Amino acid sequence: MDSSQEQINFTVNIELDSNDNANFTYFKDNKEVSGGGVVRTETAGIYSLDETTIENGFLFTGATITDVDKETPCAQNFSFKVSDNGRKITIIDTDENPGTACLIFNVECNGTAYESTDPQVENRGEN
Repeated sequence: MDSSQEQINFTVNIELDSNDNANFTYFKDNKEVSGGGVVRTETAGIYSLDETTIENGFLFTGATITDVDKETPCAQNFSFKVSDNGRKITIIDTDENPGTACLIFNVECNGTAYESTDPQVENRGEN
């Protein structure tokens, strides 16, 4: 990671509901948040699984990042890196282009793949 990047740390809890759907909950400074947000500079979002989620067998496998509005594409600004044996994923946003991206986290638990719902990230630039 570049030392000039803003870094935002999230803790992620994942639980399976009665229909076997994965429910993702995001926390920043121990407060529940959307997991997305508005970016005004180059940013690294660092998402770490909490201990309960790891004990239940969940691990990050990647991310799918797409444009919400094809008129203002910005998905190409994003990249990701899975680290710490799947316990952490870092989403890098260069914030070069304005727009809103759909950010889907890909995880696996005991051989079954799951996807998060969409914590959208909006690039607004410095203004």
